[in-house]
Amino acid sequence: MNFPFPNGEPPRTAQGSACAFVQTKPAGVNEIFLTFDDGPNEPYTSQILDVLKAHDARATFFVCGMGVERFPLVTRRILDEGHSIGNHAYSHSMLLTITGLLGKEIEKTGELILKTTGVKTRLFRPPWGVATPWLKRYLKAHHYQTILWDVNSYDWSGIPASSIEGIVLKKACPDAVILLHDGKNSKQHHDRSQTVQALPAILKALKQRGFCLKGICRANL
Repeated sequence: MNFPFPNGEPPRTAQGSACAFVQTKPAGVNEIFLTFDDGPNEPYTSQILDVLKAHDARATFFVCGMGVERFPLVTRRILDEGHSIGNHAYSHSMLLTITGLLGKEIEKTGELILKTTGVKTRLFRPPWGVATPWLKRYLKAHHYQTILWDVNSYDWSGIPASSIEGIVLKKACPDAVILLHDGKNSKQHHDRSQTVQALPAILKALKQRGFCLKGICRANL
């Protein structure tokens, strides 16, 4: 499925900046923010959590409600291991995303996250990064913070681990939000083994560059 923006990138906005959602960082600390979309999706979410734990790295998982329903234990593990969680709507429907009629899906997913983890998240990432005027009004009225990204890894397209690694490391910079995927956004793109394979090298290289790997918010809003 083609990404609905020129060159596969959404417009960068101040609202999508990670800097607006983190506490003041110590001087001289370069932070970078890993995010994973479309999960939970086994076995890949658990494998990604294992890699993050081994490298003492934190991330933010933007989960779909249907995945939370299917894998509640993995959803709880995300929070138990110190990661942040965000709402990514229920079904990742292209139709509902384009029309902006995601309100019920967002509400349902928020309720599922709360019931499963005890966390009421106010972080939201629209599927494909598409935020219609109607959706923006809904999110503002319900006090959600929209998080987009700076670095698109293109792992959703089925490229090999070496390409994912190369793209991320070429574009990584302080305070950047990196887009990766643990879940599926279509029947064609559901295998995240290449993301899992690329992740250890990405984490190692980022740490060697002096980056501190954080979730987007240190305490859910």
